[in-house]
Amino acid sequence: MADGQALSGRVGRALRWSTTGTLVVRLGNLGLGIVIARIVSPEEFGLYAIALTVQSVVMSLADLGLSADLVRSPDFARRAGPVAVLGLATGSVLAVATALFAPALATAMGDSGAAGPIAILAGTFLLAGVGVVPFATLQRRLDQRGLFRSNAVDFGVGAAVTLVLAALGHGLIGLAVGRVAGLACGVAVQFWLARTGLRLSWDPTVARSVLAFGLPVAAANLLSWVLLSVDRVVLGNVAGAVELGYYVLAANISTWPMTLVGQALRSVTLPAFSQVRERARAVLVPLVAPVWWAVAAAAAMLASLAHPVVVLVYGARWEPAAQILVPLAVVGAVRVVADVLAGYLYALGRSRGVLVVQIVWLVALIPAVIVGARLDGSVGVAVAQAAVAVAVLVPAYLVLLRRSRDEVGALARTLAVPGVAAVCAVLAGVLVADRVGDPLWGGLLGGVATLGVYTATTLAWALPRLRAVRATLDGPDTPDTPDPPETAEMAEADTGLAGRPRGTTR
Repeated sequence: MADGQALSGRVGRALRWSTTGTLVVRLGNLGLGIVIARIVSPEEFGLYAIALTVQSVVMSLADLGLSADLVRSPDFARRAGPVAVLGLATGSVLAVATALFAPALATAMGDSGAAGPIAILAGTFLLAGVGVVPFATLQRRLDQRGLFRSNAVDFGVGAAVTLVLAALGHGLIGLAVGRVAGLACGVAVQFWLARTGLRLSWDPTVARSVLAFGLPVAAANLLSWVLLSVDRVVLGNVAGAVELGYYVLAANISTWPMTLVGQALRSVTLPAFSQVRERARAVLVPLVAPVWWAVAAAAAMLASLAHPVVVLVYGARWEPAAQILVPLAVVGAVRVVADVLAGYLYALGRSRGVLVVQIVWLVALIPAVIVGARLDGSVGVAVAQAAVAVAVLVPAYLVLLRRSRDEVGALARTLAVPGVAAVCAVLAGVLVADRVGDPLWGGLLGGVATLGVYTATTLAWALPRLRAVRATLDGPDTPDTPDPPETAEMAEADTGLAGRPRGTTR
């Protein structure tokens, strides 16, 4: 290990930096959005939102699973060159194609005025492709502090460029140019922190192996965007704009804690499982246990405080969103655990299995939300989401793990205990809150009751599992040694590849 620290310590430090980075960037974006809203017109902001939507969807394809392959693979030095070539090629093709078809994309999204910013944002695909190797290097090392620094530079430069151009009267173009400028500086910082340059080499065998793993990852990422939008598309068409408004508000609230936890875990689970690949099966259940314990608690608090949170923060006219929030809290918690299981499977190279689960999830979700929307509008869609997450998504992962001979029974029991406790805690919290007339005091007392019941019923279960995480991560194959096995390969890559003829590999 690069700093001589045990794996559990490095994972904990990475989680702290990842959580901090996610929180800081979200608060920064909120503040920047408030300032920008006072400078640019609503029309310009809407056009940029269209362009940003296109960019987000295409960006899910730009990586092609290349960074995940580098993070999980033990032969980093041999794969880095071909991955750099594939990243550069993919980013270039997507950038050129998006720029050329920007007018058509803008028209398809409802406003041809978004063509300009779509074409400018196409440059981010090239930058993402160029930066695959340094990004994967930092993630592989669990260097979330370094990624936080690069994200901070990205945000700072982007915000400065955007504000200057917006103040000069170029609000729409300023938003797009600022995004590209910020990402360019962020990628440059990643190259600097990873102590590497853009080194291109080619090995057809390696390239085929990388694509065999990466293409299902890219397809799964694209399906994730579909899964995030299918409920809103169906609800808007079946129940109308009012019901959709309540649903979107509840969905946004449900992401508050889950997105923070989920993003932090996604950046850490893949490299952590990859570093204990030989005994990842033994690490899976001990790692899932505290994660599920924490997110089940967060979901229980969201569900029990749904009414006071909605009424106090958004006003009484948004009260119908409260009952939508309860099932969506369940969906958010299940998604976090699904991300951990996906990271485990990616670390073992089982990207096709994750893609199959995403397809099964989508196939089950579409008819469920249609039925839910017709039966009970936005509440029906939320209940359908929760039902599919619990009855389809979780069993699908368990079936996939069973085919891989993993500890399915232990994992199912791990999910069951906090899940049952969370339901009981929510019932207790709602009962207390309903007996208090004032929304503020009802919410506070209901939250205290929920947290108290959940903690009392799960603490004895959770404490030994929290201690087991450290012991399991710091197992016999992760001794406290100066460097992990791949560090020597990285060092050789840093000193030797530059001296080889271009196009050769080890």
